[in-house]
Amino acid sequence: MKSLSFRLLTTAAIVLTCISGIIVLAFALLLRWGPNMLVNLELSRNAERIVSGLHFNAAGMPDRVKLNQRMTAVYSVLQQDAVYRVLDQHGAVLMSSDSGATAYAPQGEDFDPGRSRFQIIGGAGVLQVITLPFTHEDRQFYVQLMRSERMHRVIIDSDSEKTQKIVIAAAIVAMLMFSLIVVWTLHRALKPLRKASAAAEQIQVDNLSARLSLEGVPSELAPLFTAFNLALQRLDDGYRVQREFLATAAHELKTPLALIRGQIELDGGSGDGQDRSALLRDLDHMARQVHQLLHLAEASERQNYAMEEIDVKDIAAEAAAQLERLAQRRDVHVVGVANDELVMVAGDRGALFVLLRNLIENAIHHAPPGSAIDIDINRQGITVRDHGDGIAADAMPMLFKRFWRGAHRRDEGAGLGLSICEEIVRTHGWTLRAENTMPGASFRITFAPK
Repeated sequence: MKSLSFRLLTTAAIVLTCISGIIVLAFALLLRWGPNMLVNLELSRNAERIVSGLHFNAAGMPDRVKLNQRMTAVYSVLQQDAVYRVLDQHGAVLMSSDSGATAYAPQGEDFDPGRSRFQIIGGAGVLQVITLPFTHEDRQFYVQLMRSERMHRVIIDSDSEKTQKIVIAAAIVAMLMFSLIVVWTLHRALKPLRKASAAAEQIQVDNLSARLSLEGVPSELAPLFTAFNLALQRLDDGYRVQREFLATAAHELKTPLALIRGQIELDGGSGDGQDRSALLRDLDHMARQVHQLLHLAEASERQNYAMEEIDVKDIAAEAAAQLERLAQRRDVHVVGVANDELVMVAGDRGALFVLLRNLIENAIHHAPPGSAIDIDINRQGITVRDHGDGIAADAMPMLFKRFWRGAHRRDEGAGLGLSICEEIVRTHGWTLRAENTMPGASFRITFAPK
């Protein structure tokens, strides 16, 4: 799928190419027809200047012409290349700059006042001639102006060469500036999209309260952002209802379970002892499930965490001490960290305690009698290792799945301990990885790099 930037840039490039083509075509046409237009314009302009500079005698006939210094010099020096002649209504020459006695006309033809523009061949090559009629005191007169082709070429080529260079340079500069402006405009216009994409990447399942900002968003994209925010709101509402239900159900179950256990213990003298023990085991199992459900609900909510700098080794020692009785019953020894390195990490103290307790408890249940549980803590992370049979290959993908219990599990857990660990680790931005060692298995928590 092509990106929006690519499409906009492609469109701009096509438009720029078309505009450039039109400019080049117009420039080519100008080079093709421009010289003739310039020649006609120059002849007409100079003929009008001669008419405006004519002086008439008392009889109403032209007797001299007053021109500026530059034109006077041209008609005096370059008589083969620039000539003017003033004619009467019949085509007779009244005055001229080169003392010519006849009007200009194509070879073998007479003067025709209706022929305003033509060319002839003379000593200076091709001669361009224009005939301009004018009246004075109701009398008809004509001014004929001749310029040689070589003179026009010198004038026009000198100017056109400079004009071509200026036009080409201006076109290149204009195209570069246009391209830079288009790229800059697109970069600026799409900045809200990039910011929104970065913000959307930060939205996680456990943090659906974040919303995309509509500040600076183009009006065309605002409905899309609004719809995305509404979808997030619906998802957030759904997760909140689910978690509230889970927490409420767990709390509601704790009280009746405690009452049932108390009633069974009070009635301990009646009934079969074996049935009573079985009921107590079932109640303990249900209570553990409810307790873990509460932990899971709490671990899934980011706002339940109070982040602070905590001593990891201190919390690991507390978790190991709480599980000392279980370790003694299983004939397992929990080996703490031997080094004196201080390991401080930003996290929630209670959540980290639950995390380490679950991992150590899991290791105790899978460690063979007489073995040890190794806990290694450093500034990179935490490793909890047992020396049991390890993790089966088919069980490895299922370890962190909720309510999954291994086939050879020896405790009566609900299958939520490692799921709770995964939620806590993910909320802190850490990683949790399980792997087999020789012998046993290890769970490695890697802290986020600072």
